[in-house]
This record gives sequence, C-alpha cells and structure tokens, in this order.
Amino acid sequence: MPIRLWHICTVMPQSTLNDLAITQSERRAEHLKRRKSYDEETFPTPLQSTKEQAGWTLVRQNKASVRMRIRKTADEVLENRFWNILYRFGYAELNKGRYFNVPISKKDPTLTKQLDVFGRDAETIVIAECKTAIEPKKRSLQLEIGEFAANRKKIADALTRHYGSEFKPKIMWFFVTENIRWSNADLQRANEFKIHVVQARELLYLDEISKKLGVAAKYQFHAEFLANQRIPALANRKVQAVRTKLGGKTCYFFSARPIDILRIAFVNHRDLRDPSGAPSYQRLVSPTRLKEIGRFLNNKGYFPNTILLNFRRKPRFDRVSKDPLAKVHFGELTLPDSYKSCWVVDGQHRLYGTTFATHYGHDDPLLFIGLEGVSATEEANTFITINEKQTKVSRKLLSELDGELKWDSENPREKLSAIASRAVDLLNNHGGGPFENTIAPPGVSAKSNQPLTLPSFQQAILKSKLIGFVNARTKEFLTGPCWEKNSESTLIRLVTFLTWYFQELEQISPHRWSSGKQGYLCSNFGIHGHVRLLGELIQFASSRDHFNPAEMELPELQTALADYLEPVWSFIRSADDEEFVRRFKVPFGSGGQSRYFFKLAEIVRTQHDTFEPEGFEDFVETVSEEQIRLADSRVRWIQRVVPEYVVEVLKDEGGDQFFEKFVPRDIQKACQAKRIDDDLDRQLSVEGYLEWLDIKKIVERREVREWFLDSLSIPMPGEKSGKHLYSHWFDRINGIRRISAHPAGRKYRDDDIKELEYLVNELAGRLPGPYRGPIP
Repeated sequence: MPIRLWHICTVMPQSTLNDLAITQSERRAEHLKRRKSYDEETFPTPLQSTKEQAGWTLVRQNKASVRMRIRKTADEVLENRFWNILYRFGYAELNKGRYFNVPISKKDPTLTKQLDVFGRDAETIVIAECKTAIEPKKRSLQLEIGEFAANRKKIADALTRHYGSEFKPKIMWFFVTENIRWSNADLQRANEFKIHVVQARELLYLDEISKKLGVAAKYQFHAEFLANQRIPALANRKVQAVRTKLGGKTCYFFSARPIDILRIAFVNHRDLRDPSGAPSYQRLVSPTRLKEIGRFLNNKGYFPNTILLNFRRKPRFDRVSKDPLAKVHFGELTLPDSYKSCWVVDGQHRLYGTTFATHYGHDDPLLFIGLEGVSATEEANTFITINEKQTKVSRKLLSELDGELKWDSENPREKLSAIASRAVDLLNNHGGGPFENTIAPPGVSAKSNQPLTLPSFQQAILKSKLIGFVNARTKEFLTGPCWEKNSESTLIRLVTFLTWYFQELEQISPHRWSSGKQGYLCSNFGIHGHVRLLGELIQFASSRDHFNPAEMELPELQTALADYLEPVWSFIRSADDEEFVRRFKVPFGSGGQSRYFFKLAEIVRTQHDTFEPEGFEDFVETVSEEQIRLADSRVRWIQRVVPEYVVEVLKDEGGDQFFEKFVPRDIQKACQAKRIDDDLDRQLSVEGYLEWLDIKKIVERREVREWFLDSLSIPMPGEKSGKHLYSHWFDRINGIRRISAHPAGRKYRDDDIKELEYLVNELAGRLPGPYRGPIP
C-alpha cells in the first residue's frame, strides 16, 4: 500500500478527478500497464548483471540488448487486480496511475485524499482502499476504517462538485485486502460504516466473473454489493403479464427489456459465491458462447423460448381480466425496483448474451417466466430438471462440472475432485498468475498458448494428496497439507500454494514457461510432475524434520520446503536447453506423467539421497532397461551405417579396384584370410570382413581422408582442437560396443549414454540420407 498523501506531493506524480481514463483508448492503455504482475523492459546487454542484482530476470537475449522483467510490489499487484476487474466490468471512467487524489476541502484545494481505485458508470461509483501483506497475518484495521469512513462525506461532496448535483450515484466503498486476517470486530465496524470488505475469496470470484462475463458481470457485482437498494430508473416499471400456476406455484409470463432485468437480476453461481445463496447450482458460462449469442442477435436472431426467473419477494400484479377456463389472469406486473430482487434460474446465457450484441437495442424484448417466492433448493431442483437430458459431454467438461456439481457431495472422493477442478479453473482465470489462460475451455480448440488440459491438472492434484485422500483399505478420509476447515478455505489455500510454487518456476525460467509444450515445463507432463513432487516432498520433509504441514501457515511451509526444492530450482535455472530437453523429453509410450515426476525425484536425490517416493526403484530399473536397449540399438546403427558409407565412397573414387587401391595391405591380407576360412556358402565380399578399427585406419589414410572431413571428422566434447581429422570417436565406439557384445558384468555409464546420443545426432546430420536409414 503506498504512503497516504494528504497534500500535493512534489516527489510522486499525481492525478486528480480531472485526469481520468475516460475514452476507450485511455482505458485500454491503462489496462495494458496494469494487466501483468511484472514489468518488462529492454536494456543494453552490459547492464544485465546490474539489473539482475536489482532483482530483474532475463526473458530474452537479443543481439545487443536483453529483455528483462521484475515483479511488481504486492500492493501494486492488488490494486491492479481490482482496477482490472472494474475495467472488465465496463466502468466508463477509471483512475489513471497509482497516485490518484480527490480534493476534500473547498477552501484548500491542495488538501487531498488518495484513492487506490476509482471507477464510475452511469449509476454507481466505486472507491476502493487496497491493503496487503507479504505473508498472511492478523492486523487491526480500526484506524484505517475510521479514517476511510471519516472522509466519505468529503469525498462524496468533491464528486458532487465535479459531476454536478443532478448525478446521484450509488457510491460503493470497498476495503480490498490480501493476506490480512480480519478480526470480527473490524468486520463489524466496516459493516456499520457500510464499507464492503473484499478478501481473497471474493476477489477470486470477481476476477472469475469479470473474465468470463465481461461487461455483463457488472450486474452481478451490483447485485452482490447493492442488494435490496432501490434503483430509481426502475421506479414503477410496469409490463403486461399473464399470471397462472405451475406445479402449484404462482408464476408470471411476460416480455421485458433485458436491461431492466439485468439491473435487478442475480445468478446463483457455485461457491466462491454468496453463502446466502446455498445451495448454489449454476456454473459460469464461456465468454466464447456469450460472444456467439451476441453475433446471433446482431444478425436479427431471436429466442422464442423463455428465461426462467424467481422473484424473491411477491411482486405487485394489477389484474385487468381473467380466463376462468384456462385459469389465467391478465394484467400489469410491476417489476421489482431493487438490486438482487430476482434470481435467474435458467437462461443466463441468453440474458447475459444481450450485452455482447452491439446492434441489439435496449428496447428489444426477451420472454420471461417469473416464479414467485421459490426457495433456493427448489430453484436448484428446477435447474437440474430442465438440464437433466443432455447430449453426452466431453471429459474436459465433465472435469469442469466436477467443481460445480460435486462441491457439496457427501462422498469424500467427489468432494476432493470438486475442489481440484475448481482450483484448476481459478488458476486458469487468476489475473496475472502463472496459469492465466493456459487451459482451453471445454469445447473450444486449444490455442498455441494453452498447453494444459483440465483433467490432467485435476488428476495431478488428486494424486499428489495435497488436499487429502481416501484410504483404499479402510475407506477413511485423510486430510492433506492444504486441507483447512472446509472446502472454501481448502480451495483458497491450495490455489495460493500452487500459485506460489509455479510463480517461482515461471520467474526462474520465463522463456521455458512461455514456450508451453516445447519448453517441457508448462506442459501436462511437467505440471503433473511438479504437483506430485510437492506432495511427496511435503510428506518426506515433514517426516524427516518432524512438523505437521497442515498446522503451518503457507509461508512457514514454503520455508520448510525450500531446502528440498532448491536442487530442482537450481537445475532449471542453470541447465541449458539441450540438457533440459534430454532430461525431460518423454519418449512416446513411456508413461510420461510418472517418468517426468521420477526425473524430478532424481534431481532431489542428488542432495537428499534418502528421498525415494513409491515406485522410484521400479522406475530406475525400467529406465535402465530402456537405456540399455536404446544404447545397444545405437551401437549397432553406427557399426552398420559408417562402414557402408565408407565403402560406398571408396567405390565411387576407385571403381572395381577400390579395395586394392585404398585399403592397407595388412588389412587386405587379414580380410582375405577370414574369407578363405569361411564356408563357401557363407562367404561375403572381401570388404565385408573389415573390422571396426580397420574402417578407422582407412579413413585416416592421407590419400583418402579429405573425402571424409565433412562427414566423419567428429570432435568429441572437450577434445583438443587443431587436428586435421578427428577420429578418436572410433576408439570410443570400439570400447562402448564391447558392452553390448559382452553384457555379463558390464554396464553402460552415463558418459557412454551421452556420447552415443551425441555421435548418433552428429552422424545423422552429416551422412547422406540413403546411408542413414531409421535413426534410433
């Protein structure tokens, strides 16, 4: 939180009510500054080390410059999150910059009050004070609340002077906090002053709806924080209606302008939602679908079916006539004129979709059925009945719906699945977080910057046991290190913990993270491996260091894990791309998720050799067998293609007499002798008896070596430079090939594996295509 500025300051640049982002281009420019949790700049290359000491990290190396980034401070990130929520809500005026001041004295215009976030639309004004802490802690906000409340009238008067007395907005006062634990006394004090408190749970929800619903979400926002307050523009708004009964419940058939219903409507979304709405049952819609509805309406499309509402209080109905036979009454229905007075049971897509239609007029009506006084439980049952018969949906959508439909399940496995699903959804929609928009919504083709899938991420969380698990033998539910007293608190703890860890990875290696699948870090295999590693390391560290992770604050748990995570972070930080790919590239069909995790476990074991998660020993044996098979095939490939190539080159240069012209006499004699000793029906051509080291001697001959400089002169890593022909690698292959020829008591070393891979890659790039064949 920046220092409070009560007078004009000559140090910090300041803005006032005359300096608001009013036009679309101004709001967009401010949004681009605030949308990321870090700043990026390009510096001359010589400044790199200086900037790294100041906390900047490398993003991209250019020819003469470097692109670097640095995290914004926690208070700035929080202010930006709430500002961007209002931006996505479509607020027409927003503050520019962080040091936005409102004059609070008629006599002294230099006396000002700094506002962290300011937004205005046609009916409301939002004013927010933002406070955060680096670590979760209790903090008294009594003085801040008192100061905020004491200045409200002065601020409101300043707004009246600026906008004129005819503008009478609903002013919403907010305290937005993160990592601050409110006391009951402070919460009560804020409530008495009609100051809304937005903590982590509410902030995540507002983030979520603003991203998915866009400007339509503003009406949900108003419903949450202006509930039951009157809307002057809707005073005595009447529509023609038919009253009847459905299933014994009074209901009204009518048509109305969507804007009128949007102002009073509320959609009972799943938690993190309004607790008073339980049981909540609706899930958030896809922005893509809302845009499609907007385009449909723009093209003169219309909906012949009704949107189902529930009036929470009995509306006024003035009967004009009735039809006794049909049991219906005709008359005028007076719409409620207060926020959150009618709840949308079914049809939120159609209602919200009107806000995405640029050519759909406010006077174009939709059809509605309004129930009267139905309970939330009855609403939920009605919703389920309407949507019960559906076409089979994809696994991605089923995973997403886990978080919606199983949240209140009595089955522990279903509850865990729901928390995991909702966590992934929130991470994907967490503004500025490492996973922002990395997961394609169900039914939408993934973009290149969306390398992750919800089911894979969800299963990783469940397998890690971070939130808990069900004992397979006893069927007992056992809580994990991220479990708290209820599902909501558990969700927040899990999301916060995963955000911390993967933000660290993103900062350590931003180019790999942003490369998605090609970076072998932000991929399904990578995320699964790292999430599972967190669960295993918490279990290992808590057993070794004797602590209970579930009883620790997250910063304490993070500190406890730091020593065990450092080998992994160090490897990711220091490994070059070739080494990184070699370790984490998963061969097809090799059990990618487990393989990636055990590769991470190998890194941890370099400093903590007793770390041995379940299945690691079997993995080592399996990997060893795979490596042996691969190494054997590479040795055979090299021993086949190199002699074939050398003989073909000699034939091209020497014709039928190549053997006599270019092969040393002692080797000729040895080959002839071997051929004579063979049975007649098994004899090969004479060159077929050349040994591996015979090929080396031929290639090294002065009269032929020029023909092989480009293809077979291969320096080994670390070999001295200056040689005319690099042929030492023939000797290395000769030594390595004995392992496959005489496997008893022999094993490939790591150096052997690496050198074989290096030589295969070199030869594959140097030899002409016809001589290579399938490359192992």
